[in-house]
Amino acid sequence: MSLALLFDIDGTLMDTFDAILASMNAALAEFGVEPLTPEELRPLIGMPVPRQLDLLRGMQGPDVEGITDRYYVFFMERVETGLPLYPDVKETLALLSDHPIGTMTTRRLQGARRMLEVSGIAPFFRVVVGGDEVSRPKPYPDLPLFSAQALGVPPEQCVVVGDAPVDILAGRSARMRTVAASYGYGSAVGLREAKPHATVQRFADLPAVIAEFES
Repeated sequence: MSLALLFDIDGTLMDTFDAILASMNAALAEFGVEPLTPEELRPLIGMPVPRQLDLLRGMQGPDVEGITDRYYVFFMERVETGLPLYPDVKETLALLSDHPIGTMTTRRLQGARRMLEVSGIAPFFRVVVGGDEVSRPKPYPDLPLFSAQALGVPPEQCVVVGDAPVDILAGRSARMRTVAASYGYGSAVGLREAKPHATVQRFADLPAVIAEFES
């Protein structure tokens, strides 16, 4: 049986950092909060917005909910203008199309589905699940386990592919194989400390890694 592949989206399939940063700062401006710098935000991509705001601005409460909702509005506006895929993503997904493929993203379900549609890679995904469908975010195992269940595949037959330490930690907690995408937003040190089973420097390297896992 082919291994199932569970993909993070931001920083793994598509380069969304500029859109994330602009959307976050547009939302923060409406609430009179100091904007985030790229250096502050980049290491926290993959975490839910409320967690980012807690860590970076010490914020909790109703304003955080408002900022989060406004962030998603601004971000989805940018999605409709198109977001760049990383090199060879579409071609590589086509090569891997005999595998069950799903998402493992913090994105809300509807946003994740629309991102895949606009970028032209939705047909490769058997299931799309969102971070709003589980009670605990990455690095807890809830999201990859939910994705595996949606695909009807046992956890030990799944591979998590992501660029952030929380992706790798979530996959390992779920007893899955893990592949770190070193070209994304996670720090090299953080990814090493998360102990992925393999690392790719280009998305096009993924089929060789999956073939090695299966051998």
